Amino acid sequence: MKENKSYHILSLDGGGIRGLTSAIVLECLEKKLQEHEQKPEARLRDYFELIAGTSAGSIIACGIARGISATQIKNLFLKRGKDIFPEKWWNQGWFQSAIKSLWERITTGFTQPMYDGRGLERVLKDVFEKEFLFEELAKPTLITSYDTYNRQAIVFKNTDRLIGKIPVWEICRSSAAAPVAFPAHGMKNQNFLDYYQTKNWEIPSKGSIPLIDGGVIANDPVLCAIAERLHWNLESPDNKEKWIPPEYEWVDIKEIVVASFGCGQPIEGKIGIKQARGWGIEWASPLRDVPIVDILFDGSTKTSNYIAQQVLWKDKYFRFQPILDEQSSISPFDANSKKLRALQQKVERFCQAEAVQTRINQLVNSLTSTPSKPSV
Repeated sequence: MKENKSYHILSLDGGGIRGLTSAIVLECLEKKLQEHEQKPEARLRDYFELIAGTSAGSIIACGIARGISATQIKNLFLKRGKDIFPEKWWNQGWFQSAIKSLWERITTGFTQPMYDGRGLERVLKDVFEKEFLFEELAKPTLITSYDTYNRQAIVFKNTDRLIGKIPVWEICRSSAAAPVAFPAHGMKNQNFLDYYQTKNWEIPSKGSIPLIDGGVIANDPVLCAIAERLHWNLESPDNKEKWIPPEYEWVDIKEIVVASFGCGQPIEGKIGIKQARGWGIEWASPLRDVPIVDILFDGSTKTSNYIAQQVLWKDKYFRFQPILDEQSSISPFDANSKKLRALQQKVERFCQAEAVQTRINQLVNSLTSTPSKPSV
């Protein structure tokens, strides 16, 4: 049984293309760790015992758990963002494509998602490879999603023998299927269906479970991660020897340290009394950056943040959430290059602020004072 050793959890919010925010701050943390340890090859996964993510955070979480550097993840958002979120006519010099786009909306119906999801799937398969399995990630990893058929929260855990057999790209596709932006992911993987049978949950006649963005249940998955680790004190996960080093066989909540990374809090987008009382379909309008999705996910994040602050021991909760100004604010579904550069510059300045540097250094000290299970 371990004594007086901190157990480190990494939690990553959802936020669409604003996942770039988390990636930049993580890059700063990873470089600090490399300098502190004098190990240029060190990766974030070497310093955390459990990694959790939602939506864009699911991609970051699985990337980190696989050993991808924070810089590579940052570049993924910068270079492949437009593959995931192709530029729409309302974000362009619109005249040249307005007629064509309007015709597409008329012929496909105005209720279609903003994007077809094919670009997202291509990027995920490129990053993780089509056959790379969830259980092959080096660290315990937890990803959230939501089953619209059974109205059931889904928490993917690679420590589960059936869930672990699902390809990583499908896990992330399920978690990142933001309502309005992307179609639901139809999960047909036989291991997932077998998992449903163990839970006695209903499987549709066509054998495809509709899964949508994990932000619906936990845009910040920190509470899911804390609860999961405490549950292991009562019931060990499958293949306990692989996932729980002997020194972490029992973990008390006062020993849990959490590093939580947000995707930036825009200061613009305030909704006044006139709009809040008068809006109908405008709540879901892509022309307004789909405010209802942003608000619901933001509310979920703030609730999780509040509870984590209350239940964790003093000075063991590290939350990094840059405030975005008018120049750096960007819709979660807009990969405009100019806006991404402005966001990048804002977050890089945030990382250099004295208070943030102090907090990152405190986190580095915590992460390097306790041995972690070596990556495999």
